[in-house]
Amino acid sequence: MKRKLINSFLILTSSTLITKVFSLLNRMLLSRLLDENGMALYILVIPTLSLCITLAQFSVPSAVFRLVSHPRYDNKKVIISAICICFVTCLCIMGTLLCFSKIIAVYFLKQSQAYLPLLCMLPFIPLVGISGIIKNYYLGKEDVWNLSLAQFLEELARILFTYFVIRYFSHLAMTYLVAIAILAMSIGEFTSILFLMFRLKRRVNWHYHPIAYFQEHFIFKDMMNIALPLTGSRLLHVCYNFLEPILLVSILTKLHINENQIHLQYAIINGYVISLLVTPTFFNNVVLRLLLPILNKDIAYQRTTALKKHVFYGILICFLISLPFTLLFYFYGDICLQIMYNTPNGYQYLQYMCIPFTIIYLQTPLSATLQAFNKNKEMFMMSTFEVLIELVCLIILIPRFQVESVAIVMLIGLFSTLVFSFYFVYQLVYKKKKSL
Repeated sequence: MKRKLINSFLILTSSTLITKVFSLLNRMLLSRLLDENGMALYILVIPTLSLCITLAQFSVPSAVFRLVSHPRYDNKKVIISAICICFVTCLCIMGTLLCFSKIIAVYFLKQSQAYLPLLCMLPFIPLVGISGIIKNYYLGKEDVWNLSLAQFLEELARILFTYFVIRYFSHLAMTYLVAIAILAMSIGEFTSILFLMFRLKRRVNWHYHPIAYFQEHFIFKDMMNIALPLTGSRLLHVCYNFLEPILLVSILTKLHINENQIHLQYAIINGYVISLLVTPTFFNNVVLRLLLPILNKDIAYQRTTALKKHVFYGILICFLISLPFTLLFYFYGDICLQIMYNTPNGYQYLQYMCIPFTIIYLQTPLSATLQAFNKNKEMFMMSTFEVLIELVCLIILIPRFQVESVAIVMLIGLFSTLVFSFYFVYQLVYKKKKSL
């Protein structure tokens, strides 16, 4: 059992690393196939896509993972319930996006060229919903090998489609090329679905009559008990990311700042600098996966001293992980930006942000501790405070710092969450010994 757990962890970690590398390659490819205006347009519409995906999925894939891994639930019931819920939510979001994409592009984003890329998100919404359900089914069954292959094929199909199609249609206007980049996401998801369904068909017998068994197989309440709390927490951050460029453009245009200049600066900060900073945070997931089972055992067996030691070691390890990347970005950030995005633009912002960005690494062991204590209510409360603080600060700081306020507000939000997390962890681990 222990050996199987270690093998699964190694495969998942390796596949996540490979997926991250391919995602970076795709971003590097786009930065070379599209000019700065094209990348600005691409980055401008991504928050809308994230909001649509969060609403369409409604955290149903996460519920599938929890229920499939539980021996009390029948797999067929879980899958049928998930598909039914996902079908309804995806249909609603697709209809809403179809009706309001023109309004979002022209009046909210103030970029008429964003209309076509927004429309090209329509096929991606149901595909990512179905893909999420199937992937989490495999994850719940601990079949990480097929899941890793699917992720690899997904990223490979996306990169190949992006490269060959954009190269072939390079003479078209930039809005069409960005639309192709959005469509490439759908191609990747469709490829992973085909592969996983092919493997699923060989392993599971799916012969049933959906109408006759609908009521028997529909477990809405259990699905929603898991999905609703997760959706609430994710929706807060996604809504903020959706509102961020809209507020930025709306306020700055009233101050008579050119829209193209706003889009370019936003693309540099959010698309280049912040994207580069969060790239090494892949290691945070590794630390989380390693630390969480250890903390769970310490709490279960009431090992107070060991718990304190492991929390401290987790913070120390995360700090040591962040140190080389902080030094790299501070002294050689221009080279990193040139390699990644084919431009040194944003190096000054990168220098300012890389040192305080260490906060996000220190947050990982604190989040693991709160998860181990099952403090979901406190974590949701922290997310709510973080989003509210960021929203208020963004509105206040935009007139003074303009586009730079995006970076400042992000650091303020991370710092506030870190302070709250330190407080709760101190209360749970170091002050209240009897809480274990």
